[in-house]
Amino acid sequence: MAISKLSSQCECAPSVTFDLHCHLRGTLQPAHAISLARRNGVPPPVSSDTSQYGFSTFEEFLAVYDRVGHVIRSPSDLRDVTLSYLKSVSGTGTVYVEFMISPGHSITNGIDFSSQISAIADAIEEAEAETGIQSSIIITCVRHRGPEEALEIAELAAASGCKHIRGFGLTGNERLFDAAQFRAAFLVAQSAGFGLTAHAGEWLPAETVLHTIKSLNLSRVGHGISVAHNMSVLAEIVSLNTGFEICLSSNFALKAARECDQHPARLLINAGCRVAFATDDPAYFQTIPSREIDLAISRLNLTIEEQWRVVNDSIDMAFCDESVKRKLRLAAQVSDTNIALQPMIRG
Repeated sequence: MAISKLSSQCECAPSVTFDLHCHLRGTLQPAHAISLARRNGVPPPVSSDTSQYGFSTFEEFLAVYDRVGHVIRSPSDLRDVTLSYLKSVSGTGTVYVEFMISPGHSITNGIDFSSQISAIADAIEEAEAETGIQSSIIITCVRHRGPEEALEIAELAAASGCKHIRGFGLTGNERLFDAAQFRAAFLVAQSAGFGLTAHAGEWLPAETVLHTIKSLNLSRVGHGISVAHNMSVLAEIVSLNTGFEICLSSNFALKAARECDQHPARLLINAGCRVAFATDDPAYFQTIPSREIDLAISRLNLTIEEQWRVVNDSIDMAFCDESVKRKLRLAAQVSDTNIALQPMIRG
């Protein structure tokens, strides 16, 4: 039974949240990054008195992001980072997280693909056993690292056999390489049964979002907010039923959207797009999934009905299998989050 049918008579807001767009390395808080640097004998990426990462442009953000990610040097580091985030957000009402991981970075740091996946999978299973939170992995290729590496990563993911790998995506600087150049990698991922998503429309015009969707056969788009500026493109995307992973704090911090303006997500919702709110890189934007929903409520004036629609959209858009979605729907129907998680633990 769809949640919307159950909640249509409910005046209460949903008490659970989801995170469908969360870069694993983007969950690494400054203090944890410094601790890992010391443990691994590498230079700390930030000073010891830093409480938040500093950047003013998207390019500066990418540079800081790569520098911080360099401290992850072992499978146990990946396991610790994964477990830390899941335990943290499970206590704030989050019941499902999809981690985007870019294996190419960690392979460069000496962690082979299978060791990466095993470490993250162990953390996912431990967090579920302890808290009930559900998680999946989205393997991502990094646009500015090129199509050749992307194909290699897709083939590794397809051959892994890991049940937690549920999606494949394209991240990085959308100004580099045409999306169509990654078609071969996405065909491999699609053949493996993975859900497909890609960053698009954060910085480039609406037409590039539609081009990316069609070139890579996407069911979801990361960001995609530029489509709000082209009504004909928006209408076509609505007809395709493509979902949007909206990251408000990220958009405001990186100036992809101006805080003084209405965020484009309002127009997407009004047009009938499927929308989920997510953290992107929570350690960099000082956010958690519940804060993103609070921000959506305050900035976009989400009604109770629209909040339930976001819950429905989030579950429908998720790349997990139907058995997990049933648990998420059940959790969403229970007003008390702690109670809601219990069927997930037992299930």
